[in-house]
Amino acid sequence: MARRRDYEDSRHIRFLDCANVRRGWKADQLAQTIVQSVSFEIEVNRIITFLHQLSKSDEDDGYEHEGGRGRSAKSAFQCKTSTKKVFVFKLGVSREANYYLGARERIGLLAQYAGVGFLTGAIPGVIYPVLQGYLNAEGTTIVSAHVLVRLPWCFKMFFGVISDCFPIMGYRRRPYMVIGWVFCVAVLLVMAAMDVPDPYYGDAAMHFINEEKWTPDQIASINAHAPNSAAKYVVPMMLASFGYLLCEVAADAMVVEHAQREPIEQRGLVQTAVYTVKTLFTAVGTAVIALCMNGEEYAGSFSFSLSFQQAMMITGIVCAPLVLVSWFLIEEERVVENVPFRKYMLSFWTSLQQRAIYQIVAYKFLSGVFNCINIVSASNIKLYWVHVTPFNNSLMLIAGTMLYAMTLAITGKYGLNWNWRSIIIITMCSAVFLDAVMTMLTIWDVVRNQWFWLGIPVIEDLPDGIRFMIASYVVVELAEVGHEGALYGLFTATTNLTTPFGRSLAKVVNAQFHVWLKDIRADTYIVRRDVTITVWIRYSMKLLSLAFLPLLPRQKAETQELKRTGGSSRLMGIITVGYLSFALVWATSVNLLSMYESTMCSKVTGGCGPAS
Repeated sequence: MARRRDYEDSRHIRFLDCANVRRGWKADQLAQTIVQSVSFEIEVNRIITFLHQLSKSDEDDGYEHEGGRGRSAKSAFQCKTSTKKVFVFKLGVSREANYYLGARERIGLLAQYAGVGFLTGAIPGVIYPVLQGYLNAEGTTIVSAHVLVRLPWCFKMFFGVISDCFPIMGYRRRPYMVIGWVFCVAVLLVMAAMDVPDPYYGDAAMHFINEEKWTPDQIASINAHAPNSAAKYVVPMMLASFGYLLCEVAADAMVVEHAQREPIEQRGLVQTAVYTVKTLFTAVGTAVIALCMNGEEYAGSFSFSLSFQQAMMITGIVCAPLVLVSWFLIEEERVVENVPFRKYMLSFWTSLQQRAIYQIVAYKFLSGVFNCINIVSASNIKLYWVHVTPFNNSLMLIAGTMLYAMTLAITGKYGLNWNWRSIIIITMCSAVFLDAVMTMLTIWDVVRNQWFWLGIPVIEDLPDGIRFMIASYVVVELAEVGHEGALYGLFTATTNLTTPFGRSLAKVVNAQFHVWLKDIRADTYIVRRDVTITVWIRYSMKLLSLAFLPLLPRQKAETQELKRTGGSSRLMGIITVGYLSFALVWATSVNLLSMYESTMCSKVTGGCGPAS
């Protein structure tokens, strides 16, 4: 059995005697030997960093010698020489050639993404039929509702830190999945017990009748207070989103761990699988809403429908079994030693100062904000110009979701080695061109067909899907051992933060034009002109987002090179924290203020439209 030797000088490492390792070697020398000996690709700097950590630690779990304790299959790699097995280093990352995710664990992990996907389709899916069709809310309110339901994703990093630093009963992932599903189901059941006001239009036919032709009885049936009830339902939906977000954060951390154990040529398959499942079940959730909330009271065409309470009850019942699945079908090793929170945050702060981290964060934020500048009149145009029913709206959402899933699958199978910059440019420019043709024909009443209009967001799912998978691949290359949850949360939270921040800026810009609900119903030349202006502002911002592509590495190898040689900057770390914090506070406050009658017309929220 090989002997372990410890050296007092911290510049030297602890090792096992063998023919290929000389006494007194420093970390860089041994790391080079390891790289030359193993049959798979691994970064030299990663080994050096770990070996220096060993030199400063008295723990006995950094490596093993023959006949010693059984190594963790989860986080070890074995260094072989031509003579015999020497030792096993626990690097937290293994490029196992025959890596396989067990059937039980696979089912449990995929079930998490299936549940999250179902709610991702169902909860936002009720916004159009309930807020637009039933309550007749203003376009800015609809935009804020969509933003607030997705707002919890902006806090993903904080949930990641909690998951990494505060294990429960020795587990960092499973308990948080259970807590998340319990909270989410509880909120859904609370919403199922809420009262719903009378619809804005007492006669559902008024949706598609010109105001000048309304009868006195129809006018008297209008519930003028209905549009101001939106916050009552949107805020609980946002809270439910916090619940299933916690589940996704814990699942994402496990996905990163699994993905880092894949061989380099296959890395990305686990991510592709889970996000494809999530996207497919998003379509299922959307389909449920399409079939159940297309009644006449929602400006739909069916003679039957479910109430808002019934829809929430169904989603709660569907997700309840995931509480048990999260505990019994997810395999996770107990954390033997927990990293102190202060030490963790200092280490995370050091990581954030690395150029590879703050540069990618800057790209994701800047390009995302410009890409998310939209038009606030889209929902009102959908109802009053194109006469889209909730059912057809949901059908096209499903089509878009399926295209998104296909994009993820194709990118995972054929695009692992694509040039990330080139594919983003090609898909973005193509989508803007097709979108512009279809939108202009609709605005100027050349073709006002609901299927034609509904095809616009479907087109956008192609570049969005590719950008999402590219971002996912980048995260795996940059995620540090022990910080999987926090770093993954940082990157994905940055991406999700761009939507509410960009939308809040869009509302301020759009408020300067005649694009409000009454304007859209009037459908005059001035209204069409102003809608056109806002649309071209949106396209300009999308194309301008491509200007930040130089911040994005071209591929995984370039990402690793940037991580290895990029250096660090404390100033850039501070700046990164500064603009992300400002954007988070701004987006949260502005979009919440937009939901309440007393504050929705303030200047910071975009106001209530220009004088006619």
